[in-house]
Amino acid sequence: MEYILVNPEGFLNSLERANVISRELYNITFPVFQQSQDEADNNLFPWITHPDNPNEAALVVDSTYIIKVHPSCTLEKLVSVFPELDPNERFQLSSAIHQLGMFPFGLILPDTVTIRDEQYMIENGWFEAEEI
Repeated sequence: MEYILVNPEGFLNSLERANVISRELYNITFPVFQQSQDEADNNLFPWITHPDNPNEAALVVDSTYIIKVHPSCTLEKLVSVFPELDPNERFQLSSAIHQLGMFPFGLILPDTVTIRDEQYMIENGWFEAEEI
């Protein structure tokens, strides 16, 4: 497993931002207009919270996971939660996603994102070794 620590951004705390990112990644394959009411809360990746701060979240990811792109997906909300990207980078990311048709998740991670391993998470108090 791989982990991405989600920093708070703007009016979203870390947990809220993790939820938005994971939800919007799900919406790339399954656009909202096609979802049933039961799918309204579905996410692509789960997240964990730090035991000392329930608002601090990390996405549990697989950077090689292939995301299929629905031709009618919209990406505005997903790219909006990455304010570290300038407008040109946001446009390039959005264009690339639509042109590819499918892509490994790791391909769209901004340079500012660091993927962490289980050892890092243990050493930084996210969970105990025996919890894995």
